[in-house]
Formats: sequence, structure tokens, C-alpha cells
Amino acid sequence: MSTLNPRELEVLAHLTVGKRNKAIASELGISESTVKFHVASVLQKLDVTNRGEAGAIGIRAGISPDATRVTVAHR
Repeated sequence: MSTLNPRELEVLAHLTVGKRNKAIASELGISESTVKFHVASVLQKLDVTNRGEAGAIGIRAGISPDATRVTVAHR
């Protein structure tokens, strides 16, 4: 997880609850194409092939979206 930048962590947090690119873009105030770029980067850095796998890794790491920020559980 440490290789993900703060924006990628935010995107990953939204993937943990199954949000689509359009919803993520709206919540983060960025374009849908920018979300696609970040999702692709997250998938590459986590060495997974789909959003579901990335979301599962995020859940196991304790990452979840919050109303104002990403919360990362410390273990």
C-alpha cells in the first residue's frame, strides 16, 4: 500500500465499496478520465487485473471511504 499516492488511496477507498468511475469522479471533484488513470495505476501497483481484486486488497488493509477523508486502519 505504501507505493500508492494519496489520490490513489482515495480512489482505492471508493473501490472497496464498489463505486464506479463516474461516482468516484463526482465525489472527488475530478474528471472521469482522471479516475480511469488512477484506477489503472492502482491496479498496476497492486499487481491485480480488476477493480474487485483491488477493492478486496483495500478492505483487507482496512481502507474505507469516509465522509471527509480516507481512513486507513493501523495494524
